[in-house]
Amino acid sequence: MDATTQDYQTLKKQLGASAREIEQWWSDPRWKNTKRIYSAQDVAARRGTFPPIQYPSSVQAKKLYKVLQEHRKRGTVARTFGALDPIHISQMAKYLDTIYVSGWQCSSTASTSNEPGPDLADYPMDTVPNKVDHLFKAQLFHDRKQLENRARATSQKELDAQGPPIDYMTPIIADGDAGHGGLTAVFKLTKMFIERGAAGIHMEDQASTNKKCGHMAGRCVIPVQEHVNRLSTVRMCADIMHSDLVIVARTDSEAATLISSTIDVRDHYYVVGATNPEVEDQPFAEVMDKAILAGASSSELAQIEAQWCKKAGLKLFHEAFAEELQKSNVSNKERVLAEFQRKVGPYTGTPHREAQKLAKKLLGHEVYFNWDVPRVREGLYRYQGGTQCAVMRARAFAPFADLVWMESNYPDYPQAKQFAEGVREEFPNHMLAYNLSPSFNWTKAMSTEEQGTFIERLGKLGYNWQFITLAGLHTTALAVNNFSREFAKHGMKAYAQNVQQKEMDEGVDVLKHQKWSGAEYIDSLLKLAQGGVSATAAMGQGVTEDQFKEDKSKL
Repeated sequence: MDATTQDYQTLKKQLGASAREIEQWWSDPRWKNTKRIYSAQDVAARRGTFPPIQYPSSVQAKKLYKVLQEHRKRGTVARTFGALDPIHISQMAKYLDTIYVSGWQCSSTASTSNEPGPDLADYPMDTVPNKVDHLFKAQLFHDRKQLENRARATSQKELDAQGPPIDYMTPIIADGDAGHGGLTAVFKLTKMFIERGAAGIHMEDQASTNKKCGHMAGRCVIPVQEHVNRLSTVRMCADIMHSDLVIVARTDSEAATLISSTIDVRDHYYVVGATNPEVEDQPFAEVMDKAILAGASSSELAQIEAQWCKKAGLKLFHEAFAEELQKSNVSNKERVLAEFQRKVGPYTGTPHREAQKLAKKLLGHEVYFNWDVPRVREGLYRYQGGTQCAVMRARAFAPFADLVWMESNYPDYPQAKQFAEGVREEFPNHMLAYNLSPSFNWTKAMSTEEQGTFIERLGKLGYNWQFITLAGLHTTALAVNNFSREFAKHGMKAYAQNVQQKEMDEGVDVLKHQKWSGAEYIDSLLKLAQGGVSATAAMGQGVTEDQFKEDKSKL
């Protein structure tokens, strides 16, 4: 055999050994509830020949999963909020056990295009991974800085004086939006997150081309299976990279009004159609196009749409059946309705054609229903989501994700309970996530007392990870607004009393910002490289932070 020929048996032996290693990895209890549609052999063949890399994100993913599982067992909650910068993560580490990176915050403050905007996921796909990279490197730096500082202690007393160490390596969960494109984009996006230090990511079931913030109007979801394919792609990428990446499956179907396709039968129950055959020759999109070409104004177009929708009698098929049943001469209407609902329900996944056949059998005639004529000008179908719809989708996503999340429009405890019970009826131990969104008006939503217990009450329902997506942005805005106003009025008094003194009172380490930034740590590196001394040490004699040292002579 010449040097350019690869031995077939050797290749197969190598792939077999790699596959066995992967199977051993998958045998860990960590994966007992994880569904994969591919084999270990499939993964082995796609890893390449370079020795396996243990990405730091996988170490963090193991840590994150352990944290969440401990909360699940205790019925407690990992709570966090969206971080913007290294200052946030260094202070959050003292009190919180996870870090969130929001796509909305990145869109508005950290887009790699340097063009801020609303959360439409139209920023470059490396925007959020780069923010994760930024924060993760800051975590690593503060961790190194702390250890070096503690290593300089010469006695237990000196070490105790520093207080307990802070775990700066708080696992990061990042916003994967709707994947920023097709499955190849999802794969590349996942790879970037793993390479940059994310312990977990969430992926939502919106159409990537029409993605909106979860609290905007006009949300369009994709078919159930299409999102399952996304989640499977995320896991496949993580498996190829030998990562324990934690996956959060989000559904925006609770308030969705559009869907990109009717191809998945599980969605049929929620697709809106016209029930008046008189509009069949007047599809909505054609009516609107004609009006636009005729020069109709925005208000006129809105009126035309309202009139068309009213005439079309838009509703769901099961609603149309119930209406026809009530108008019919069928005896024992309650029994007939119950028979229909047993076979056509929110979780049955009954194909629309089968629902039509059943309706004709029970009524003796067809129920007119057309979901094509109401399609909007963008080609999308009308959809009526809701909590049941979110439950249906979460059940489909759960085997492919570690946590499931229903994006909601209101902090409604009964709704959260309905969703949790709906998911856990089929997946009793599955973890849930909840967005404690600042888009909600919390003062109107509940009393102060209820606000204080809301997280704990949700925790008892299984919402083990809860987060205020944009709290980093809002707290920064409030702090800067207040300081700017007071500084304009009172000059340095505003800074000295409202910032610096409060940093002293609260023991905020950023007070000594040179030390916080790692100046002492960098000095130690320079001294180490120069034999133990450096005339150019940044924290040597004359550094202004000596002013903050305690003057023991005055005690």
